[in-house]
Amino acid sequence: MDLFDPRHYADVRRPLAEAASLPAWCYTSPAFLEREVERLFLRQWLFVGRADEAPAPGDFFAVETPAGPVAILRGRDGVLRAFANTCRHRGSRLLAGRGSVRAIVCPYHAWTYDLEGRLAGAPGMDGVARFDRGSQSLVPVRIDQWGGFVFIALSDAAGTLTAQLGDLPTKFAAYRFDEMVCTRRTGYDVACNWKLLLENALEAYHTGVVHGGSLRQQIALDEPTTGDWHAIFIARDQSIAVLPDEIPPFPQVPELPGRLARGSFFTAIHPNTQFACTQDCMWWLNLWPRGPEACRLEVGTCFPRTTVQAPDFALKAARYYHRWDVSIAEDNAIGAVQQAGLRSTLRPPGRYSLREFAVHRMNNWLLDRVLDPR
Repeated sequence: MDLFDPRHYADVRRPLAEAASLPAWCYTSPAFLEREVERLFLRQWLFVGRADEAPAPGDFFAVETPAGPVAILRGRDGVLRAFANTCRHRGSRLLAGRGSVRAIVCPYHAWTYDLEGRLAGAPGMDGVARFDRGSQSLVPVRIDQWGGFVFIALSDAAGTLTAQLGDLPTKFAAYRFDEMVCTRRTGYDVACNWKLLLENALEAYHTGVVHGGSLRQQIALDEPTTGDWHAIFIARDQSIAVLPDEIPPFPQVPELPGRLARGSFFTAIHPNTQFACTQDCMWWLNLWPRGPEACRLEVGTCFPRTTVQAPDFALKAARYYHRWDVSIAEDNAIGAVQQAGLRSTLRPPGRYSLREFAVHRMNNWLLDRVLDPR
């Protein structure tokens, strides 16, 4: 069977009130994931972290992408660069996690690169014919920033970051992301397809069930967008980043206008990222496929720098971290349950609820890129 025959997806293409969800193989098939990597992950800008996570020369953080490991490193000149995180000699991974280095030294044969990626030392290579150190720099990866957020592109097929983000920077300018600081990162290995967690993050239909004892029922409204992102809006006059019975202890971002002051936005920045933005902070979810039925979830949290500088920040921030830890564990658990059910060959695709408007739109965005026009 040709998985990419558009006829298999005719019901997904219907208007929401008539549509059915993606076939199960979209969440279980290695071939479908391979096509997603080729046409989404290798052709879009991918969010990887914050510039303030590598503030000084030699600071770095590493990320595992579908194209292989990538290192984000600040040079001695203060410029943040991205490199293929693999030695030019025999391919060993060079850096792991996050930290700070004076130089990049391969753990296998001690080839050494400076903080701008140039080969500085190659022991044992004297006498090798036509060996040119100048041509052996680390392979650069395209990198760009917006609002202190760092994105990479794994090929030249990606356009500009500005075009991909569309009206998101303008719509969210008042949050002053440039003035925020990343305060915590957590990571999870989850036994489900990467799309399930992103779909879950873009609808409030599940909240009264999955989060019935924590976040409780939420009602989401549609948020119009332009560019490669979608969003829902949850109206609430105070931050949604603490549990419902708690009063947010941190001040709001000053001078938030209109809807930004009256609720929270849950976005999908395609292909694999969510920015959740509320009145006093933001957090992100980043989803990296680890096969068709497994993914790596990275979660980061940001607060305004003035909030972080308060002497009681750690004590008050614990309320936010608790809320995220509880809700993320609940979402990860239901993702694994959903994945187990999707392995069934007996179930046809189900119908969308009208409350899953953003999931329907996101699924069609994916099909627009994964399928060939016919």
